[in-house]
Order: sequence, then C-alpha cells, then structure tokens
Amino acid sequence: MKFLYNIGIRAYGLGVMTAGLLGNSKAIKWVEGRRNWKDQLKQIKWNQPVWIHASSLGEFEQAKPLIEKIKKTTDEEIIVTFFSPSGYDYCKDYPHADGVFYIPLDTSRNAKSFLEIVNPKIAIFVKYDFWFNFLKVLQQQKTPILFFSSNFRPGQVYFKKTTQWQRNIMKKIDFIYCMNEESASILRKFIFENVGVCGDTRFDRVSQNASSCVPIPLIEKFKGSERLLILGSSWPIEEEILAKYLQKNIPDDLKIIIAPHDISEDHLVEIESLFERGMVRFSKVNETQITNFKILLIDNIGMLANCYQYGDFAFVGGGFTNSLHNILEAASMGNVLLYGDVVSKYPEGQQLKDVGGSFLLKGETHFAEVMNQLLTDKALVSTMSDKAKLFVNEHQGATDKVFEKAMELMVILPETLLNR
Repeated sequence: MKFLYNIGIRAYGLGVMTAGLLGNSKAIKWVEGRRNWKDQLKQIKWNQPVWIHASSLGEFEQAKPLIEKIKKTTDEEIIVTFFSPSGYDYCKDYPHADGVFYIPLDTSRNAKSFLEIVNPKIAIFVKYDFWFNFLKVLQQQKTPILFFSSNFRPGQVYFKKTTQWQRNIMKKIDFIYCMNEESASILRKFIFENVGVCGDTRFDRVSQNASSCVPIPLIEKFKGSERLLILGSSWPIEEEILAKYLQKNIPDDLKIIIAPHDISEDHLVEIESLFERGMVRFSKVNETQITNFKILLIDNIGMLANCYQYGDFAFVGGGFTNSLHNILEAASMGNVLLYGDVVSKYPEGQQLKDVGGSFLLKGETHFAEVMNQLLTDKALVSTMSDKAKLFVNEHQGATDKVFEKAMELMVILPETLLNR
C-alpha cells in the first residue's frame, strides 16, 4: 500500500500541473510557488529552526498563537510551510516567521533534500497533515515531531486495515496533541501511546483578536444604530439562502455584510446579481455614500475577523457541506451563530450549539424561521450572545500546552529518540 501512496502522490502532482496548463489559477500558483524550491530555501542560512507546517489558512490561524509565543519567549528561528496557495498568499509576509515557503510534494527525495537544507530542531504539524515520506525521513534523522489540535474520526483512512504502515509511522511521532478526548480515544484504541489532549489553539487566537480589534470606521458608519447580520466566508449555498430570504423581507433595522470565501471577480458579479437592491462593494464606497446602502459586499481578504466586532448575527459558510469555516471569530465577539448542520468534522460546531450559542440549520426554510425569531426576541439574542462568548473563554489554554511540549521535545537528546 505504501507503493500506491507514492504513486498517488506523483499522480496528484501531475494532475495539478495539468490543471495549471489548462489555466486553473490555483493550480498555477501551486506549481509556480514550488518552482526552484531548493534555491528558495537556500537563500536563508538556517540555524536549526523550528519548522511549523500548516496545510492552509485555517490551520495557520491555529499555529499563530504558538508561533508568536515562541518568538516572544525564545530566540528560535521559525520556518513556516504551506500546502495550499490560499494559505501561502495570505501569510507570505508574516512578520513572526523567518521564512514562509510551500512544502514540496511528499516524495522521499524531496523530503531528504528539504530536511538537509533546513535541518529543523523540531517539526510541528497542525491538525492532521500527515506527509508520510517527510515523517519517515524526520524519524530516521531523529528530529522530534509534534502534532497539535489534531481531530480524528473512526472512518478516516489512517484506521483502515490496508494502512497499517501509516499507523506504524504515526505511532513513532513523538507526541500527538488531540483537539478533544474523543480523538485521543480513537488513537488509544489502535494502541497509540504518544497521545494527549490540548484543545484547540484557535480559541486562544480569537480571544487575542477580540481583545485587540482594529476599528473599521466605514463599517461602523454603515451599521449605525441598526442590527447587523454578517454572512461570513460564504459559499453559493449560503448566499442563495440569504438572497431568497431577503426577497421576501428586509427588516428596516437590519444591515447586512457579505464576505464570501471566493472573492474572484466572476463570483462577486454572481453575488451582485443575486442581491439586486441596495448593495455596494466595500472598495467602491466612501463614508458619505455608505449609509445609503443596506448590503455591503466585502471584496478583499483579511477584514472579516474585525468585521465581527460590529455583528449581531453571523451566518457562517461551509456548514451544509461539512467544510465549516471559522465560527470562533464571530463567537468571541458575541455574535449569535447560524450555520448548516453538517459539521461532523468540526466538533466546535456541535459544542457551541449544545451550550446554546448557535443554531444548526437544516436549510432555507429553517434559516428564515430562525432569523425571524432572532429579529423579534431580543432577550434570546442577548442570552445566546453571552453563551457564545463564554464558550470561547472557557476553552482557552491550548497554546501553553503545545508550547511546553515543544520546548520539552527540543531539549531531548538525540540518543533518547533511538527507540522511537
């Protein structure tokens, strides 16, 4: 099965290159970003840095509190790698990293070359980005490996009969910090001894953001004294649900912000065609005009987290397709959360519902019922807002646990790792 894994890795790379040749913009970035990757890495004279790998932007948000704590309290160099262009593009100029790069394709040759150049003191991976050739070479070189905020489910590929070779590598990882006890229990069932529970570092990150929000005067003026619904990181299904709701009623005292996941020009035009009345793009409006509009379309990346400080309700994208986006940013600022009910991969989605801070939506009709209830029941909104903030506050502390484990692993002498 390892042979098939390696074939699959190469086939994936070939598929991305083919998509790039056919004009797919994301594939082009994926390929171009890895061109001459060895030369890019060699431009920096590395001194055994801490290597932190995040698949994409969401995982990077989980890594940020750890990175910043390492930089604040130690003299360690930090190299950050990404798999996805969306993560790399947004974070390539991140000031707390000594270098930000794409991770090369997971082949043994690439892993050996990468690790020979960088020679990290420790390799830290966010969630479950298991690059098995990289992990194997790290283990051969006796480099400590730490995973954190990992989340496991019984049906994942790692727990199939045919992937015993993957579990053997995973069991030799120095430590896997899981997001919750359910995930840790799944690993222990398969005789993993290198397991603990740390929680989710995103709780620490969103709490930091909530306490240091940057004001956005244009948004403040847009909202005025009215209530604000934010459609955050939306996909077409959420946009269509909201559009159909507004076709029937736009309450006089409700303003709306739409911050789509996809901000390509084609998609922005599609959104504008759905919402025909009273919409304007953020980039095309000024303070004098903005009060004339009911719907504000955010056409940039990076603003959404700060927008939530003005929100009363947040309808967050991805919940209808089991790809839920960050609900914690909105919860930390007291927004009442709404999102689709397909959230099996996102335990915080169900947990927030269970404590009374959110609604899990079944579809268009349910959304309309919930919005009508929220717009008429101020006491319910106040109670749910408080519960959302409390939920975030009670789940902080994961960053300190991960930091302490990383520091512990970095001082382990190489000979103590021989029996991994």
